[in-house]
Amino acid sequence: MLFLFGLYSSLWLILAGLSPKSLIFGIPAVTLAIFFHRALGFYPSKVRTLTFLEFFFTFLWYSLKGGLDVARRVLGIKLVVDPGFVVYRLSSDKKPARFLLAMVLNLTPGTLSVELEKDVLLIHLLDVKSHREEQIKRLEELINRLLS
Repeated sequence: MLFLFGLYSSLWLILAGLSPKSLIFGIPAVTLAIFFHRALGFYPSKVRTLTFLEFFFTFLWYSLKGGLDVARRVLGIKLVVDPGFVVYRLSSDKKPARFLLAMVLNLTPGTLSVELEKDVLLIHLLDVKSHREEQIKRLEELINRLLS
């Protein structure tokens, strides 16, 4: 437990800095991170380093592509969006993998995980025409390997 507190506190301090304002949000954030970490049964010994690096750079690439796409749409002369929902069938039956996929998709621009139920993830997209199921499938496969 002390290890988790140190780990998540360090991550928070790196991201937000050491100011009284950041601590107001940091203490509850670290507490929630430890709670979810333990509730989902995720332990660092289960993470494979090379797979983590592959996942990390894949996620960065998707985030960069998504961010540029959103910026192009918003800053363009004509706002080209077609918002809507898509249903993605999950292949993993592991709670931590499903939860992590939903949270990672929330961090990629233009997507929002709306509902996670049984083997289905409901996703809201800024543009349903630009939906690439193979990207989500790739992320899911990486997360499954990461946590296996």
